[in-house]
Amino acid sequence: MSVTSESAATAAPYVILKEPDGSQRKHILSGATAWTLGRDEDNAIVLSDPSVSRQHALLQYLDNNSIYLIDLGSRNGSFVNNRRVSIPTLLQDGDHLTLGQSQLEFHSGSLASSEPSPAAKPSDTLVLQTRWLISVAVVDVRGYGQLTQQLDERLLSQVMGDWFRRGGDIIQQYGGTVDKYIGDAIMAVWFHVPQANTAPLGGVEAPGIHLDVKSVLQAIAKLFQMTEQLNGEFPLPSPIRLGAGVNTGSAIVRQVGNNTRQEYTALGDTVNLAFRIESATRTLNADLAVSQDTYTCLAKQLGQAATCFSHQAVELKGYAHRHQVYYCDVRSLQAVLSP
Repeated sequence: MSVTSESAATAAPYVILKEPDGSQRKHILSGATAWTLGRDEDNAIVLSDPSVSRQHALLQYLDNNSIYLIDLGSRNGSFVNNRRVSIPTLLQDGDHLTLGQSQLEFHSGSLASSEPSPAAKPSDTLVLQTRWLISVAVVDVRGYGQLTQQLDERLLSQVMGDWFRRGGDIIQQYGGTVDKYIGDAIMAVWFHVPQANTAPLGGVEAPGIHLDVKSVLQAIAKLFQMTEQLNGEFPLPSPIRLGAGVNTGSAIVRQVGNNTRQEYTALGDTVNLAFRIESATRTLNADLAVSQDTYTCLAKQLGQAATCFSHQAVELKGYAHRHQVYYCDVRSLQAVLSP
């Protein structure tokens, strides 16, 4: 485990709301991981603007100083630097946000601060790096580029906003954490156990260590079900389709936090392999693909039911040797996981 100090990170990110009368309000983004913006009084940031929807957008904090703007299907859209957004958009220091007729300016706080706050001590915010056994799931919206050409911007924003919002709720419900958004994809992580507690590893699991990868697959099955519901709720030219890849293994986990908030992000080959496995679902013509290590853990939980997966040695970009990948369609998975 390694520990470093980031005293500059004590300066929290914030947004400045520019009121119609010329005054400004500063909203510090601390003490939570998400802040809603809209007309209703129960929003974290209330916008008294009739052109703003009741729940217009969401500011989502992920890893250290990474904040995304997510439109929640608003009537008049959300814009970053005059460009309408329909998928989670990573904000940069100084970005201008337009919600309805409301103007906001985002500041990343610590990223823009070269000097620590006078009240801050080096120990206030620590960065810890430990090695964990984790499962990484990458879920991608297929054909998003085609959707952008076929759908009205407002409808596209509403569909994608609902998908990301509901998707994040499902991942959290099944014990996962959204690590980041990559365009039209979600990367989620399930933390199983610190590797320091596992003794010498035999395969992906140490003797006596039980990794719950069934919860990962349950979340993915629910994401597919939610997507089918969205397809029925909106007038889409063709159904939204997903592809998902899962890998389980050892990874460096970077923990950033202080007394009020702890955030985690995973790094390394375990993460990279999950992305490559998700890409393989296209050539395998499958909804879901998992690595050999994930399948080994899953087979221990599902027993004979795990035979719903087929397997094939496939070439993955960036790897010299073939990987054994296990894959299935989501309906077979849902049947296996149903009580």
